[in-house]
Amino acid sequence: MPLADIQLDDRRFDDLVNELRRRIPAYTPEWTDHNDSDPGITLIQLFAWLEDILLYRLNQFPDKGYIKFLQMLGIELNRPQAARAELTFKLTSKDLTFAVNIPAGTRATLANSSGGPPVIFETTDTLFGIGADIAAIQAYDGAVYTIVTEQNRLSDGSFYPFGRTPQANSALYLGLDRAIPPDDVRYFLTIHVAPGKSTPIVQGGPAQQSSPPVIAIWEYYSGDTTRWQPVTVVQDGTATLTQSGTVQFKSPSGFTAVKYGALKKTSDTPLFWLRYRIDQVLGPGYEAPPQVSDVLLNTVSAVNAIGNQSELLGASNGLPNQTFQISNVPVLPNDPGVIGIVEVDEGNGFELWTEVKDFAASDRNSKVYTLNYSTGVVTFGDGEHGKIPSWLSIDGSNREAADLPNVRVTQYRSGGGSAGNAGANTITTLEKAIPFVDSVTNLSASYGGADEETVASAQDRAPQTIRTISRAVTADDYVFLATQTPGARIARAAALPLTKPDTQLIRPVDGSLPPAPIPIPGVVTVIVVPGVDGDPKPEPGPDTLGLVANWLDQHRIVTAELYVTGPVYRLVEIEVRVIIDPSEDIGQVSTDLNNTLLAYFHPLTGGEKGAGWGFGEPIYLSETYSQILKVNGVQRIEGTLKTYVDGKLQPGDTDVLLQPNEIAYSLKHTLDVSYPQ
Repeated sequence: MPLADIQLDDRRFDDLVNELRRRIPAYTPEWTDHNDSDPGITLIQLFAWLEDILLYRLNQFPDKGYIKFLQMLGIELNRPQAARAELTFKLTSKDLTFAVNIPAGTRATLANSSGGPPVIFETTDTLFGIGADIAAIQAYDGAVYTIVTEQNRLSDGSFYPFGRTPQANSALYLGLDRAIPPDDVRYFLTIHVAPGKSTPIVQGGPAQQSSPPVIAIWEYYSGDTTRWQPVTVVQDGTATLTQSGTVQFKSPSGFTAVKYGALKKTSDTPLFWLRYRIDQVLGPGYEAPPQVSDVLLNTVSAVNAIGNQSELLGASNGLPNQTFQISNVPVLPNDPGVIGIVEVDEGNGFELWTEVKDFAASDRNSKVYTLNYSTGVVTFGDGEHGKIPSWLSIDGSNREAADLPNVRVTQYRSGGGSAGNAGANTITTLEKAIPFVDSVTNLSASYGGADEETVASAQDRAPQTIRTISRAVTADDYVFLATQTPGARIARAAALPLTKPDTQLIRPVDGSLPPAPIPIPGVVTVIVVPGVDGDPKPEPGPDTLGLVANWLDQHRIVTAELYVTGPVYRLVEIEVRVIIDPSEDIGQVSTDLNNTLLAYFHPLTGGEKGAGWGFGEPIYLSETYSQILKVNGVQRIEGTLKTYVDGKLQPGDTDVLLQPNEIAYSLKHTLDVSYPQ
């Protein structure tokens, strides 16, 4: 919630006048004329007017004051960020026998910049374009080939490259309509892994897995159907298809076209095949089968930032608080480890000065400056807090009238801002023509651009940031931080204080409340549920648990004993006879009823609020009845509704109680749907 708007004094002119009028009898009882015509009342009104002005100014607390208070709490305004995009280039001909060099730093602009300055994107790596295109894609699950070419061409489509159960020899097959030129260069193959529709992966760096889920190999077909040849991979940024990335590889030698897999009909065209094959499954394998949204050639990353060369800012005049203007704004933040980008010549050549947030900790000899990244204004100190750059003349002395420019900025990056967040197919204009390149576009929307944060925005996020800025103390702190684990996809979490995960509680056979466990001081158990689409029983793998544990370990108080585990799942099955309206279709009602119950008893979509079955939430008999009766077409429930938990029939007239670390889920339900007799 936003910080409250504090009124230091809410009195206004009328309040002040009335307050002074009420004090007249106490201090000067002989003063009896309180009309506006009385000179004393006129003086009261004058002083009330002056006080009203002072109170107004007092309540206009400046943004700078807010910023300083936020800085004292460790909260900084977020600096401008550059949007990122992926640019796909199209060549003038598909039959070129050589790779086209598209150098790093190639610039493309947004087609419509809304009347403002052009929004420019620069490529971050050298791309070698080819005329070949991916004509077909097949997914092989170890037994069956599935053609998924159309899913790759849909903006919202995705497919399972190894099937729903990845195993040894499962493979992703890519059929190219032309051979790759034999040049000795790096070719790019960009693969986007679907992030999941329910829970996005929290950003903060790629997931650092303790071990890969599989060992997979890139191979190509060279004419031998029994022995595919390995592709020379320079770099694989997909981490075995656990994250989006680029595969950089060398041209295959002896690439041969063939009809393969499910594309062996007479009408099918022979293609040049690459494949990504699982050689071994390590341990439990994938926590969830990977889903790929698209595979692209001739695609390279780009950023809404322009590299600028060194430029002179001007000449120091030797006065306090000098400011200089950088020409290209907004200026993007420095790379880690860079202390500054401004140099000053005081007679012995240009020397790099250090950038600081303010001059509070600086003395008169500190060679420091401040930089407003949004406006590009460089400010120097006043001689007491921060050194004043020396004034120089043309001949290097301090006696001539002509000023010598002695303040400059080194290489820096400019750009960024929210204007760079553009839709798909909007970055379409090349700044300079490139031989054999026909066009460029971004098949997906650019993302990540942000203007410098406003003070109001910092106030809004301050309470939550302060709450968990350094330590997890309460159970809610652990839950919030667990869902924010970088590299993990955590949909839900719960924290059980004073409890170890291996604590066993005896469940009474009559379904009454279990005895209270013996609390274990200093112990907290965090239970996490990963956001895996389509899985009725999402289990966190060892890598996910390790990521969460390492993240929480950085925030827990030193005396806390921390455990991270997955939930205990209880399998629920409902058996019921339902009478429906004669005008309804039995098959449709049966399907709707089954889907309703599956969604209700689901770790991610279940429960009364549809936000996932609550940890330890009881299975209320009345709510189960309500879920069935709300299905369109259902008239009534006939007979007794039966609830099975882990295959055991529960008493028909009681609710089912769960432990705090347990969650309900279901796989199927026994439904007898019929018309009234």
